[in-house]
Amino acid sequence: MTESSARTSKRAGRSRLPRGTLSQELIVQAAFRVADSSGMEKLTFQALGRELSAHPTAIYRHFRNKDELLLALIDALHEEALANTPPPTDDWAHDLMQIAIHTHEAFLRHPRVGALAAARTARRENEFRSVERKLDCMRRAGLDDAEAARYYRVFADLVLAYSAMDASLAALSPELRDADLQAWETDYRTLPSDKYPNIARVAPRFVGLDDPQNFVTAVQAVIDTVRAKTEREARRT
Repeated sequence: MTESSARTSKRAGRSRLPRGTLSQELIVQAAFRVADSSGMEKLTFQALGRELSAHPTAIYRHFRNKDELLLALIDALHEEALANTPPPTDDWAHDLMQIAIHTHEAFLRHPRVGALAAARTARRENEFRSVERKLDCMRRAGLDDAEAARYYRVFADLVLAYSAMDASLAALSPELRDADLQAWETDYRTLPSDKYPNIARVAPRFVGLDDPQNFVTAVQAVIDTVRAKTEREARRT
């Protein structure tokens, strides 16, 4: 049996979902499966219909277009991150780091979606919950309302941007990803020291693009800045 006839036979043997059983949650789960396996460019309502054994028009009853579906997928990333983040403790800095780490991990579990998530605002329940938890940490750190809003924005954007960048790297084909990673072991270490003296000096100590400690270091830098600011304010009062 040819590959195309096998696909045809599989579709023929798969029954349609009963009318009224399709939901946004089922569609989002199917969309992750399609995106994770084939990429966002293959995530169409037709592909979702095949994945769900439903007519593509049924998808439109729940999502008006692909962008609305994307926002739901991004909100689902926030939901996944929150589900894995431990409950708040009495240590705001620890709590912020946990939020960051589990957000990063959720993006890397779904890199094709995560790569597109940083610049978008989902404006849905799980994003609201995520913002609420981050602001709670900022206020417990001792920031006033204006400072909490500002440092929340810096922290959240750093976490989202870095997570999306690492997701983009993970979403590359193995050949492209390996070439980019290897460049820091080969290309950069062989540059002439008379032309690039700083690179030549530091290159042997470069860490990998995919080293998870890079993300933790960036997040810790923001946390340290918040702590230093609140400690300075406390000394003035």
